[in-house]
Amino acid sequence: MNKPRLGTQRYTFRPFEDESHLECLCRLQLRGRDVGAYLLKQRRQYSLVFGFCSPGVHTLLPAGQAEQTLKRLEEGLKGFRPGDRLRIHLRSFGGDRDRQQALESQIQGSGQLESQFLLLAQQRATRELTESQQRQPKQLYLFATTPLEAGEEKRADFTEKLLAWVVAQYDAFKGLKEQQEQQSYIQLLTHGFTEGYLHWEQQLNDRMGLQVTPMGVEQLWQYLWSQFNSTTAPPVPQCLELSDAEGKAELSETIHEPLHTVSRLIRGEQGQPRSPQADRQWVQVNQKFVGAVVLESKPAGFTTPEHQLYYLWRALSQFPDCEFVCELAAAERLMTRVTLQRLTKQSVTATFRANLLRDVDVASQMRLKQGVEAQEKIYEGALPIWVSVVALIHRDSPESLAEACQKLTHAFHQGDFIRETEIAWQLWLRSLPIVAGWLLEDGRKQLYLTNEAPGLMPVSCTRTIDLRGIELITRAGQMPVYLDFVHQHRGMLIFGETRSGKSVLASEIFVWAIANGMNVISLDYPKPDGTTTYTDLVKFFGDQGAYFDIGSESNNLFQIPDLRGLPETQRQEWLDDYKEFLVKALDTMVMGTETDNQLGKRVHTVLWQALAAFFESPKLLARYEAAFEGGFGSAAWQRMPTLVDFVEIVAQLDLEVESALLNEAVATILLELRGWLSSRVGRAISQPSTIRTDARLTVFALRNVGDNIEAAVLALSAQSMAFRRALEVSDSLLAIDESPILFKYNGIAQIIGQVCANGAKSGIRPLIIGQDPDTIAQSVAGSQILQNLNTRFIGAIQPNALPSYQRLFGYNPEVLRPNTDESFRITPGRLCSHWLVDADSRLTPCSHYPSPELLGAVANNPKEQAARRRVLAQQPNKFAGYSAFAKAYVQALQNGQLLDEIALDGPSLGEFEPLTQLSETADESIPVHQNGHAHSAYSRRSS
Repeated sequence: MNKPRLGTQRYTFRPFEDESHLECLCRLQLRGRDVGAYLLKQRRQYSLVFGFCSPGVHTLLPAGQAEQTLKRLEEGLKGFRPGDRLRIHLRSFGGDRDRQQALESQIQGSGQLESQFLLLAQQRATRELTESQQRQPKQLYLFATTPLEAGEEKRADFTEKLLAWVVAQYDAFKGLKEQQEQQSYIQLLTHGFTEGYLHWEQQLNDRMGLQVTPMGVEQLWQYLWSQFNSTTAPPVPQCLELSDAEGKAELSETIHEPLHTVSRLIRGEQGQPRSPQADRQWVQVNQKFVGAVVLESKPAGFTTPEHQLYYLWRALSQFPDCEFVCELAAAERLMTRVTLQRLTKQSVTATFRANLLRDVDVASQMRLKQGVEAQEKIYEGALPIWVSVVALIHRDSPESLAEACQKLTHAFHQGDFIRETEIAWQLWLRSLPIVAGWLLEDGRKQLYLTNEAPGLMPVSCTRTIDLRGIELITRAGQMPVYLDFVHQHRGMLIFGETRSGKSVLASEIFVWAIANGMNVISLDYPKPDGTTTYTDLVKFFGDQGAYFDIGSESNNLFQIPDLRGLPETQRQEWLDDYKEFLVKALDTMVMGTETDNQLGKRVHTVLWQALAAFFESPKLLARYEAAFEGGFGSAAWQRMPTLVDFVEIVAQLDLEVESALLNEAVATILLELRGWLSSRVGRAISQPSTIRTDARLTVFALRNVGDNIEAAVLALSAQSMAFRRALEVSDSLLAIDESPILFKYNGIAQIIGQVCANGAKSGIRPLIIGQDPDTIAQSVAGSQILQNLNTRFIGAIQPNALPSYQRLFGYNPEVLRPNTDESFRITPGRLCSHWLVDADSRLTPCSHYPSPELLGAVANNPKEQAARRRVLAQQPNKFAGYSAFAKAYVQALQNGQLLDEIALDGPSLGEFEPLTQLSETADESIPVHQNGHAHSAYSRRSS
């Protein structure tokens, strides 16, 4: 019996550090700029790689702009110099760290438990969207490479090289070697900044119009760190810094740890190694399998400018966790022209020989035509560009990776994208900005002209509206976009048919405003039972919510802002602003809309003098002071001056002038104001306020309104509260729900028109909610309202509404046509509503994903209210109750269960942690289910 011999195999392993060419990271603080760069060294060739971030080209441009954008990109490509290389990375990866940190900051800064609860629910909803790949942030990076000389000119022959070596040895002998090396690096980096960075900044910004911002050292390090690790990046290990702050370039080095930057990248974290594992078909990095798909042949052509501009975006938007990398470099122009001429001559010869043989050489004729067209483009100014395109797909397993690669190759109808099955690891490695050399080898690069290459540049990406604010998810690409109405003044419109999700989106806006310290005042037309869309949301906010009904509540029109904490000069200035508002309100109460005649002018004058006397009365001022000291609801509060006191001041007013018109003005004021004091609306505004002055959410129910003047006075009452709160503490949000009904009252329309036009001065953001814009446009202040509200949310609409949007806003009907499709409407299986967002003249189709807790708080039909009361009765506190109701509510709608069956038998729906622990254990404290949609919460009555 012979024992089989074991074969021997020899393996060669190379450390990953040897695959990288990174010398160090550099900070260049020159000419008032602070930019970062990678310093690479391949053999003896140095190069600097500058990084830029860009918002990209928006994916829904107005007609004609796509062609202009392509022309700008073409002009930028013509500015490439020999040796320049630009690499574009369009990345789409699920991650919510920034959003979670922003929400956590809001939670920590909010003093209301109700706001914290809903923000924690939003954190959970955001995390679940990310984990289900329905939320994919996009980033567009550009890395520009500039080749450098090694501090000295290249030696042409052996003698010069020998002399340079002798000089170097002599300097080393004299101890000048370190000084010479330092001077060499200063020259190297200075040259790279002036000849490299400044050139690329001009190319990308001025010529291409990509609005790039340079990446600093920390951003470049964070970019590298995220390629290999999932935690927050530590400080930059080593950084070479060049600064001219003192008027002279000085070089310094900052070292946080001795380990080389690349070694630090792959050292590992949490006990797990981070070194990439290579295979022929994939590379495993950062716990993901990465495959490569390469563009191997040219697309046949582009049918429209939009087709060319969005060629790669339309594929990327369909695939989560992937990245498109495009490398562009200038080709040798003379050789390209000579080669084209040679190919054209060969095609002419082949065609001639075929004619002699009475044959037709179709291939030669096609090559001849293409060669002639290419030469025509070159003579017209086009230049040759080398283009390499690689798509990198990240998945959890080789099987899912193979499936995704296959789908991606089938997503392109033109051009052959083929999966790389031999050197996928090498393509991933070359895509890193710390690896010098070409992305693809010479045999695989594609030669394009500058008018063709923009179609393969992945610069199209949905642009976010703001950097923070409420979050929506784009329908194409699932990219989160933010809308900030807190730090920017935005007037907002929400349009959509019944059951399109208007009230839920408005509630999201309310919650975000309250969490940021704003006060929300909503005017609504109530249902027959006296409740409005947001009655249940007001109840959820408890002491922070207030409900104003003219039959049972009052809002003192003469309640001035509490300005005791302000300096005297600012206090007087803001008090004068409120006096102006009071005069406007009293003018409306006395004269209605007839304020331009002689009597109206005299009334206006008398009111000003009466107000001056009113606020100069020591007794009245003392009552104000005592009321604010005593606080809301105290005995002193009940003695706060009101309209009744003002009427007495008018009756005792001595104008020291005898005039029939003045006497008529005084008599008119007394008659009208006393008439108001005897009416229900007048009593509601002429008694001490019974709604909490510190409430963050106040709903005005405008029911039983008799005429336009009463409607205007109630609108003024709501505006007074918004104005007071804006002067006292912070800005306010004034919402108008049921606008088709409320705008039938000219008084309300005029007041809202004034808020839309001048609200920014007083810190009031208007929000108008309605089914269509026609009712608003036809109101007396229609143009004033529509022209000053610059942010619009347009939900599901009927096809016959398209002409109205085209006439009033100039929208192309084809852009709004998806809003009329059945897929734009809400279905019970999805927890979202769909919107076309128009902000800053940029259109973005989005979806709104509210948390189930918010839906549970807004749900207000009788069956929903009854089910919620049953659930709340079984829980230890209201927050546990709302969490339990949200869970049962979604499950009932998902399973087709009747709402009457929720908590009918009385068993507990689960134990919930107290709210004090929610901020520490957000994952366990709010049970939220992503599949399922609270259809009834969206299904309000006609709004």
